[in-house]
Amino acid sequence: MTYRCWQSYFKSKIDRAQRSLTEIVTIQGSVGSLYITWEPILLARCNKYKVTLLTNSPSYLRVAWKSALAAALCLGLPAGLSLWLLLFQQINHSALVASLVQIFQAHGLYRIYILVLSSLLWSYLLGRISRYRPWWLLAVASAVGILVAWFSPLSNIDGILYNYRPDLPIHLNYAAAMAGMIGSATLFVGLAYGLALRNIKAALSMGFLTSLISVLTLLLTIFLFDRFGIRVGTGNFAMSKVTVAGLLTSSITGGTVLGLTFSHFVVEAKSQRVVPPLESDTIP
Repeated sequence: MTYRCWQSYFKSKIDRAQRSLTEIVTIQGSVGSLYITWEPILLARCNKYKVTLLTNSPSYLRVAWKSALAAALCLGLPAGLSLWLLLFQQINHSALVASLVQIFQAHGLYRIYILVLSSLLWSYLLGRISRYRPWWLLAVASAVGILVAWFSPLSNIDGILYNYRPDLPIHLNYAAAMAGMIGSATLFVGLAYGLALRNIKAALSMGFLTSLISVLTLLLTIFLFDRFGIRVGTGNFAMSKVTVAGLLTSSITGGTVLGLTFSHFVVEAKSQRVVPPLESDTIP
């Protein structure tokens, strides 16, 4: 067959397919044209969207170690800043460090303000790690969660126990007080993150799971220090040493869990979005 014969042959096939498709999906009338979604194209778009979503999903191993590092630097270290300065003062007697220690001892709320400010950086980094763009929502949630935890009864467990059990050993009272503070902070921050995602399941999961892991890590740290002879109440700055270590380790494990669960729910929220129709998805 010549070139013109092949051209006319294929042209007739294309015209016939177009006429058949027009008769099926297009209804002409005085109102106009009725646009009906072509199912194969829609399924192709959905599959393409799912593949793109899976491709852009963050690596959970990367999320884990980056969240742990960010939490240690932005939460664990600032939370125990006053105690780090106190320990540093015993090594290197500096007038500047001594004045800073006195300021923190005179104004206890300054420690919370520093932690709230450092949580802004943590929120920004978590937004980058989890690919959650409105990181300022996380910043607000972090600040609110920390402040609510600080003024909640859970942060005053040592005073409550002293009123009911004044004969309780100091190291047990300390362990309960630290567990209350760490548990309440991680609980309320996790709940706030879930509310930022508008997901009750995410709020409960992040709040209780992060709180549980952080408290267990803290108690394990206190127990290990006690096994090595460093017990709170025995002097030699034992409380400062145990506290800075406990804050650091619990922030690492808690930040890791919070980063993983938050990233999971961010991916889940993206997967539930409706695929926007494109021009090629409809046939006039």
